[in-house]
Amino acid sequence: MARKAPGFSLPTRCAKLHPVYGIDAGASELKRLGGSIHQDDAPPLSAAEELAQRAGIERYLELLDALDEDQAALADPAVAAAVLWSLHPIDDYGIYETVYGALAQFTPSALVRAAVEVLPPWLSRHGDHASIQVALAPLTWDPEAMKALLDEAERWSPADRATVREAVTRWVRDDNGWEPLFSGLGGVVHKKAKEPIPEAWPKDWRDAAVAFRATGRVNLAWAEQKDFSRNFDRVFAIMELEHGAKWRLVPDLLNPLIFSRREDLPRFVAALAALPEERRARILANVGRARPDLAKLIDPRLRDGETSQGR
Repeated sequence: MARKAPGFSLPTRCAKLHPVYGIDAGASELKRLGGSIHQDDAPPLSAAEELAQRAGIERYLELLDALDEDQAALADPAVAAAVLWSLHPIDDYGIYETVYGALAQFTPSALVRAAVEVLPPWLSRHGDHASIQVALAPLTWDPEAMKALLDEAERWSPADRATVREAVTRWVRDDNGWEPLFSGLGGVVHKKAKEPIPEAWPKDWRDAAVAFRATGRVNLAWAEQKDFSRNFDRVFAIMELEHGAKWRLVPDLLNPLIFSRREDLPRFVAALAALPEERRARILANVGRARPDLAKLIDPRLRDGETSQGR
């Protein structure tokens, strides 16, 4: 069920919106309202503008919530397309959660057909953004829906396929549910067997690797807090291994360094540069499959230990 904002009551006139969405005015209103969310970095609103903003958000949520009671609308691709077009590449401050809830109620057929129609031009206009990825996530929950999407996507032009493939290249790093579409668009899915943890490793290295594979925990890999550089060899060794289905988690091993001990990043990059080229290449490849941005951050060929953001 779509999430309802506290205190809202739906007037009877909004209970059936299917005819409204069937005309351009209805879709235009949704699109306008979804893109009119005031951003924190924009100039402050006046009192009148604040009232208009609140009214606009209430109307937006009202339209979306009304879909709960309209089975005809939830089976209509045009309605689903209108809801998708109401998403914008902005900070939504949680407001889009109602959009995602509404989209999850559409019939798979309606959402598939809407996705095929909307996704290429949406990406061309707005670029890749989490809002459209989250909105279409229900397609990854149902193998039949994904199969239907692949079938319908045959109608995309080569340019459209390339546009979608570029976005899905990132999505598949976050969620393996996108792998069928990624493969169908010509992408190569990373599939490697899990390498055994070497018996010759020190016990603390092995314990850290086992914990990482079992739960995604990285704290044991960074057990030495006083001299952070003493962790580097352990972290490098774990990052170098192939972790099978956990390959997306490899960049998480950098989290303590990036978020807590950023001042140690130059030493980490220098230590990585000192490794044999083959080891360094494996580490960067394992990080880069899931987080190309972090691979660039630690790549000694591209960074001197300072972040690009700080320059």
